[in-house]
Amino acid sequence: MSKTIILCLSLILIGLFSLSTSCTSDKLPEPEPPAFCDTLQVSYNLQVKQIIDTNCATPGCHRAGSIAPGNYTDFSGLSLFLTDREFKRFVVDLRNDPDLGMPPNWDTNPGPKDLTQEEFDIISCWIEAGYPEF
Repeated sequence: MSKTIILCLSLILIGLFSLSTSCTSDKLPEPEPPAFCDTLQVSYNLQVKQIIDTNCATPGCHRAGSIAPGNYTDFSGLSLFLTDREFKRFVVDLRNDPDLGMPPNWDTNPGPKDLTQEEFDIISCWIEAGYPEF
């Protein structure tokens, strides 16, 4: 076999080996909650309900009869999406994904396109605190 063929085969094998051993299950580190979470008394009733009502439980979204999953107009409806961390996934982990992050940045979305930084920080603290209702 010529040296060129051996070199090409070697490079292909090295490439295949590196693809098969790549870290596909690695996860990004959990975002650090804002420092003020230690001193902020956060709960659904105190701050989060207003954020949810303004950004999530809007007409056509996350309300009874809407196409979006769940009825977020009260804590009991929202809480069904907290136990499996689905809420955190879409609101925090996928925040910068214009198609999957919530609230969505779709052109057809009549509601808010993003949480403000303050709203996001409050939601992050609420998640860190374990989603307290009161």
